[in-house]
Amino acid sequence: MTILAKLPSSSDRPRPHRRRLRSLAFVPTLITLGNLLCGFAAIHFGLRAMYDLGAGVSPEQFITLHKPALERMLPSFLSVGASLVILGMVLDCFDGLIARVTRSTTNFGGQLDSLADVVTFGVAPATLMVAFMTKELAGDSIVPSPISDHALGRLTWVSAAVYVAFTAVRLARYNVEHAKADFDHRIFRGLPSPGAAAIMVALILFQDQPMGAVLRRAIVYATPFVAMGIAFLMVSRIPYRRFHRAYLLGRQPFGQFLVVMLVVAVFLAFKAETFLVIVLWYGISGPLFYLVRVVRERTRPGHGVAATSRHGEERKLA
Repeated sequence: MTILAKLPSSSDRPRPHRRRLRSLAFVPTLITLGNLLCGFAAIHFGLRAMYDLGAGVSPEQFITLHKPALERMLPSFLSVGASLVILGMVLDCFDGLIARVTRSTTNFGGQLDSLADVVTFGVAPATLMVAFMTKELAGDSIVPSPISDHALGRLTWVSAAVYVAFTAVRLARYNVEHAKADFDHRIFRGLPSPGAAAIMVALILFQDQPMGAVLRRAIVYATPFVAMGIAFLMVSRIPYRRFHRAYLLGRQPFGQFLVVMLVVAVFLAFKAETFLVIVLWYGISGPLFYLVRVVRERTRPGHGVAATSRHGEERKLA
């Protein structure tokens, strides 16, 4: 009796394309770790700024990157830390994209991504904010601390702590909701943590620009309230459109294309100012569009009749 060995068919053989994708499966993890290290480095530069301030070194004596061109772009350790958070945002965009392309999306990768985001978009921006407020309030002998003698010092620390805590809550809730089958990938429920971090670092980058004493003072006093506000927006249920879907991808009106081109041109001339306006607009766009939608629904004909019938049905069920 002759036993014929089954020859492997072409469908059983691993395709070269699939082998290449499997060999790239570790790349998203490396990018996520890069995001985490950007957050750690940003924290380092925030602490470095406070260290020099405590040692009596004036901001004019700061030597950040030892490169004249980079010194003009990032004149302080705070701006270096803010730029590292932005780099972490770029890496955060690419790790998910590459994971989908290489078909290597795993639960491990999702959990690691959330842990990295807590550091880069939670702890790092809060640390930079405390360092920024420490520098600006040094002349008034106010130190941000939970045991500060001044109300603004305590408010600064509490707002930073609330921001960190709510970032962790936001990411944990996203992980739970993302696992559900009816999860809507078109929108975010609550301000996404990268968007909140972008607002925080945009304020820090803006403070390196020349401005009047009144405006600078206004930014200093507004920063703790801004941090508290965006922290509550993160844990809210207000829908936010995904930025790239809303303004960059798909078929867009020609007028919107012209606006995007205009924004790019202005950004090249006024980078910090334009970046601040863009992220602030995104932050208030969620509550603004939500209120507009609620007003339209209430002023729509038949709204009162529908509401009455709905209450009647609820009363019957009760």
